Amino acid sequence: MSALDGIRVLDLTQVQAGPVCTMLLAGLGAEVIKVERPGGELGRMYPPTREDMNPYVAFLGRGKKGVTLNLKDPEGVEILRRLAAASDVLVENYSPGTMEGLGLGYEAMREVNPRLVYASISGFGQTGPWSGRRSFDPIAQALSGFMWLGKEMLDPDGPPRQAPEAVGDTIPGILAAYGILAALISRGRTGSGQRIDVSQVESLIALSPSFAYWVLGGTTLLRSLAAYNLPCSGYHRAKDGNVMFFIPRGRLAEWFRETTGLSGDDRVEVARWVSERTVDEVVQIMDEAGVPAAPVYDVEDALANEHSRARGLFVEVDTPLYGRARLPGYPFKLSEAEGDLSRPAPRVGEHNHEVYSRLLGLTDDELKRLSDKGAI
Repeated sequence: MSALDGIRVLDLTQVQAGPVCTMLLAGLGAEVIKVERPGGELGRMYPPTREDMNPYVAFLGRGKKGVTLNLKDPEGVEILRRLAAASDVLVENYSPGTMEGLGLGYEAMREVNPRLVYASISGFGQTGPWSGRRSFDPIAQALSGFMWLGKEMLDPDGPPRQAPEAVGDTIPGILAAYGILAALISRGRTGSGQRIDVSQVESLIALSPSFAYWVLGGTTLLRSLAAYNLPCSGYHRAKDGNVMFFIPRGRLAEWFRETTGLSGDDRVEVARWVSERTVDEVVQIMDEAGVPAAPVYDVEDALANEHSRARGLFVEVDTPLYGRARLPGYPFKLSEAEGDLSRPAPRVGEHNHEVYSRLLGLTDDELKRLSDKGAI
């Protein structure tokens, strides 16, 4: 049995923050019903596309069932209310006030289902003077200090640096899943659901130790680490690629010195030593000495990594329109109920008949009428 077997989730999210959250829940066995507008959500529009599918949705939509629903149609709103009455969790990442304007906000849905866990993900949260502003990952990175921290790490006098992945989406998505699990545990004690309010900006700030370093020490985490680690820490160019070192002072620094005969205080000296060897040679020497070092991989290298393959990180997925592909699987392992992300993402409205007939008892004639009028 899966960890979340028997939990039903209504997924009204799009793009990345919300879909990350619901993908994690689906991987743990929840029945996730992805509700999209007719034609598909915004995330399906990002190139490169193949009909209604792209790599974004093929990755984040795994394990979910897909239905279409027009929430601008009164019958569409009523259908969602009926689905919510039969569900455990609702997740949405519309701009604050949107769901309330449709009559589908938390207070209204709590009347329909008092046990419903209702999670909202937005740029700035559901309250406060900036709650109505729109946000995407780069906006969250800019306002949270992440871009400034990136600049400080790479070039204090240079331009702001955006993280190479959408951390302003992924981190809030993970925290939303975390909050949902906490709320489900609480519901088991109280019998009542509750509202979860996740802000992109607050998520990045709240999990960054640099804010504590700044308030309490007048510095940042990376500045502190740079002062504590051997100066040679960082990446160096070998004969056939780059090698990364991370060497705190103390025992690891002594092992580095004993192994190389170098002090580690002169980056030029260490760079010369590395440049005379291949990546594999440097990593093997450091590994045998117990010193943290690694090759700097590109995406193809990471996909081919023997350790990740041995641990079963990658799974085979029959992706719609792309065929069989090897994609990253569940990000952690449970000993008794392992996560599974091998089920493919749905096409737009792929499970309309199954979901609406099974959960709501709608007949073929009713479904045709609703489709013809654009309600589903």
